[in-house]
Amino acid sequence: MSGGWKKFGSLLLFLAILSACQKTGNLLTNQPPDSRFVVDSINLSGDNRLNSRIRLSWFGTDIDGYVAGYELSLDATNWIFTRSQDSLFQFAIPPGEDTTDIELWLRAVDDKGERDPDPAYLRVPLKNTPPSARFDEKSQPNDTVRSVVTFVWNYDDPDGKETVTQAFIKANQGPWTPINQNQALVSFLLDPSATTMGIGDVYYGTQTTSSFTIDGLLADAPNQLYVKVVDLAGAESAVDSSNVFFLKQKKNNLLVVGGQPASVKQIYIGLLQDAGVSFDLEDYNANTAALAPKYWDPTFRLLTSLYDQLFIYADPNTLPANPVTGTEERLLSLAAPAVQAFTDKGGKSLTTTSFTPTADITPLIGAFPIDQLIASPGQARIVPDSGVFAMDTTTYPALVPINIDIGVDPFVKSADAEDFYRGRLTKLNGWSGDNLIASRRLRNGNPLQILFSIELHRYVGDRQAAVNLFDQIFNEDFDW
Repeated sequence: MSGGWKKFGSLLLFLAILSACQKTGNLLTNQPPDSRFVVDSINLSGDNRLNSRIRLSWFGTDIDGYVAGYELSLDATNWIFTRSQDSLFQFAIPPGEDTTDIELWLRAVDDKGERDPDPAYLRVPLKNTPPSARFDEKSQPNDTVRSVVTFVWNYDDPDGKETVTQAFIKANQGPWTPINQNQALVSFLLDPSATTMGIGDVYYGTQTTSSFTIDGLLADAPNQLYVKVVDLAGAESAVDSSNVFFLKQKKNNLLVVGGQPASVKQIYIGLLQDAGVSFDLEDYNANTAALAPKYWDPTFRLLTSLYDQLFIYADPNTLPANPVTGTEERLLSLAAPAVQAFTDKGGKSLTTTSFTPTADITPLIGAFPIDQLIASPGQARIVPDSGVFAMDTTTYPALVPINIDIGVDPFVKSADAEDFYRGRLTKLNGWSGDNLIASRRLRNGNPLQILFSIELHRYVGDRQAAVNLFDQIFNEDFDW
């Protein structure tokens, strides 16, 4: 075909298309898009209904362009635009209702703004699922606790955690008491005046002031806690219960905290009893530290806040791994923040311990009257015919060890402390340094805090002298 014929054929084709457009009048008109939910219908009823949190998907087509987005509506009147083709929906079930049907409309919007004139429709049958509440197993109270019980609890809801609107807790046969559902760590502090049924101050997290009180705790008796939550539809969770624990009541003004074997404990019990000192004892070494606090803050801090006096005996060893954190720490390092708070409020304390030459005492600085250990090669010892002596020899007795005390670690006192006891050291292999083995802090001229870097149970070579020291400290020095 010649070039002229080709041009003529093209002209005939253009005229034919133009004629068709003029006759039909719609080939150039934009066609609306079509909309579809991936699921055409959800035919469920009864217990098979969906919970209120579901994921839905959709799509659209457009024969003469492309789909630019979608509009969704719950009433076919008010629409929300999105470019997504799926979403996780959280539908609200009316309060007090167990089931409801949600109506959902979908229409695609094409690139020219045309909307599907026949939106897709989907009925979503929903049922409310009850929430759940539970005590954290690892944080369950020990078999026996004194005055303070701390625990962690959690809750959930298949319809979404945000649908839980209320939480309640109770002790034994006491009333259900509302509790902040966003506070997972909770402590009860038993009223120290309670003899049987008691009130507990409730503390959230590591707060230093209580948020409210709860009735129903039993002093010197077995206890059990219960927790439940309620969702926005009014559905209650099953009640979860804690393990049973014996809640000991505070009896005396002195709290003794032990971190050494039973044989050492007996020595200190004997010294205190012979000195006429009454006390409550918490043995954190017994049964592989089974009774040690799982949460030193707040549990130990709240416990010490009940007392006027504190006596801690410990050694350089770490306690067994904490069942909650899995960490191993020295007793004094764990107790230091609580001791600091105790001292700041005027609590009087005596601490006896020992160190290793390379011990990190950073956690103790500030909480105890010590700044650093004496670092020196060699070794310092205290032998029975030397012992230790007080700066005030008139008031405080000299002490002598039963056997040679090997590896004594004198220290540098804190700037706000004074010298209290020094040791007559036997220095070996080039050891050099100061001989301070006890310091104390005063407040208004009165003894407030005493730290020995020797373990006093080893210094009962003259037992009456040791008894006299305990008598002087707890019955005289701390009686203000």
